[in-house]
Amino acid sequence: MAKKTAPKTTGKIGGFLAALLALLVGVGFVSPDTRDWLLSWLGGSPSSQQTGPTSTPVDASKLPKTPSSFDSAKRILYEKIYAGHSKTFYCGCDFDPKQRTVDLASCGVTPRKNAERASRVEAEHVFPAEWFGGFRPCWRDSEKVCGLDSKGEKIPGRKCCEKDPVFMTAHNDLHNLYPAVGEVNGDRSNFSWGMIPGNKQEYGRCAIKIDSSIRRAEPPDAVKGDISRTMFYMSATYGFRLSRQDVQLFNAWDKQDPVDAWEQERNRRIAAVQGNLNPFITEDSKQLDSSHVSDAPAGAVTPTAVAVTPAPAPVYRCEPKKTCGQMTRCEEARYHLTQCGNTGLDRDGDGTPCASLCGG
Repeated sequence: MAKKTAPKTTGKIGGFLAALLALLVGVGFVSPDTRDWLLSWLGGSPSSQQTGPTSTPVDASKLPKTPSSFDSAKRILYEKIYAGHSKTFYCGCDFDPKQRTVDLASCGVTPRKNAERASRVEAEHVFPAEWFGGFRPCWRDSEKVCGLDSKGEKIPGRKCCEKDPVFMTAHNDLHNLYPAVGEVNGDRSNFSWGMIPGNKQEYGRCAIKIDSSIRRAEPPDAVKGDISRTMFYMSATYGFRLSRQDVQLFNAWDKQDPVDAWEQERNRRIAAVQGNLNPFITEDSKQLDSSHVSDAPAGAVTPTAVAVTPAPAPVYRCEPKKTCGQMTRCEEARYHLTQCGNTGLDRDGDGTPCASLCGG
């Protein structure tokens, strides 16, 4: 029997199919891996046919002068920006900036599952790193940008993006970094911000709600405005467009939780380090420009007119995988670390599992 070959798609038909698949990925009906397989089977490489996210051109010379490395950013955040105000963002726990430990008794936090991680402070990206990373070529097509490593294996996108000045500037931007209880940081992952009905508090007296089934997090009322102004800042500074629904929600949070004295002081301290203020804190009537607003679904972040929603999480199980070598992607490793309590994946205790997949 002759071997069945895949049909070839060319011209307008191929472009239409690629655009349709991109749309299905955007609304969550098709995973990126399935899209890539289908495009490959139909006779074209994903990189040549897909119409996924493309970054708006950014002049790196006009961006903030953020810390050169994430380690440096964390040190400055804990020891300089939060000097005399060593409180975690969501839960208000005391933390030691040198030892990077959290006093859970000071805030009434009860670990949900991972007491070890809950006891350390971590730097939380309010605007998730994976969101802005996903718009950079180094993250989307690391093999093309960075080639293969010495073992002939694909370099993880996060690791490849360490050579991308725009990504590193955004990744280390102190305006987007907040000290957080480690377990809360891990559980929040890269989930969208939004409202969660009912009582979903799982961390003692800490009022943050996280629902992994819908990939959403609702912050405590006391910091909802801070989060809104941070999201607006990242959108305006790095060219990402927020959905109209999210902008409406963030505007409401901005009014519900106005700027306080500490947020103003934090803004000034960050400006002293990297040379720029968050204008959504300093200007009371500052609004996000309409060019940074899209009609994409809530939770979608887009750099162009193409709507791109973070893909739904694949279904992972805690068994039987135990080692980094058994993981297929960074997100899977994060799941095993945060949801299954597999601390062996995070040998250096920095909150990032499996350096071969997630960098670090």
